[in-house]
Amino acid sequence: MTKHFKKILSMIFFTLLGVGLMVWIYRGFDFTPLVHVFSVRGNYLWIVLTLLVGVAANVFRSLRWRMLLMGAGIPIRRRRAIELVFISYFINSITPRLGELTRSLLVKRGDVDASAKAFGTVIVEKLADVVCLILVVIVAIVMRWDDTTLLMRGMFDSVEASFSSAVIYAVVGIALCVAFLLIWYKVKQLRVLIHSLWQGISAIVSLESPWLFVGLCLSIWICNFLQLYLLIPCFVQLQALDWIDAFFLFSAASVGVLLPTPGGAGPWHFAIVKTLTNVFGTEVSLAKLFALVTHGLKTMLVIILGLLAYVTFYWEVWGKSNKKK
Repeated sequence: MTKHFKKILSMIFFTLLGVGLMVWIYRGFDFTPLVHVFSVRGNYLWIVLTLLVGVAANVFRSLRWRMLLMGAGIPIRRRRAIELVFISYFINSITPRLGELTRSLLVKRGDVDASAKAFGTVIVEKLADVVCLILVVIVAIVMRWDDTTLLMRGMFDSVEASFSSAVIYAVVGIALCVAFLLIWYKVKQLRVLIHSLWQGISAIVSLESPWLFVGLCLSIWICNFLQLYLLIPCFVQLQALDWIDAFFLFSAASVGVLLPTPGGAGPWHFAIVKTLTNVFGTEVSLAKLFALVTHGLKTMLVIILGLLAYVTFYWEVWGKSNKKK
């Protein structure tokens, strides 16, 4: 089995996983309240603010990536970096992880060396996000340790309600054995991962303005949090949640989207629903509605920005090719 074929199988698997989770979570769900959320005039202030923050997050992400590209000796205009990031996230909303490869190839079309360097900068960017995610989760756990244990207990109880204890212990035992074998036989790959992480940190430190890079990372994650927090006032039953509650909810959802489904569909919804119901006692239908709205607006924004970026990018490329003729 070739490496490319494995990647294709992986993308198909995670795409089907996302679709399967969405079907499972929203089976029998009444979508009528969704219309009510967008029919309340007062909600549009928060929706517009959420969309603006989402645009800002993607612009900050583009500027951060441009810093890495410039540091790797690949000059690129701000507009072009923004276009390629918008395009990559649009592609990821359809097929997971293909967007990163696409934007690397489009940096300098036909230049293999530049594409390879660009892909290396994307890896560094992802490693930076992993570090940010770890910090977010640690802060959330420290602030809400009791809620963390309650969430884990609730998720385990929900699984236990669906399967017998013997089955659960068997699955956990098999998973631990498989993990041990993978670590035992993949020590070399683990070393490569640690080496890549170290190289990524070194690349950030060696940037001309490393603190600006750190500031952009913080700005991106603050905007990501605000995309969830600003929508809480749209739901009367959730307005008792303060920013710390929202931060804990955001951290759980961020861990959920580690599964590379298209646009995080499925894992995001599962994490939101389980956290709201198990920790904050929210009704299941309301939790599902909140997950659907928060993820739906993010996805809609990514699609719109991606399509606009496609038009502007290829319009310029097409114009240049015509001038050469």
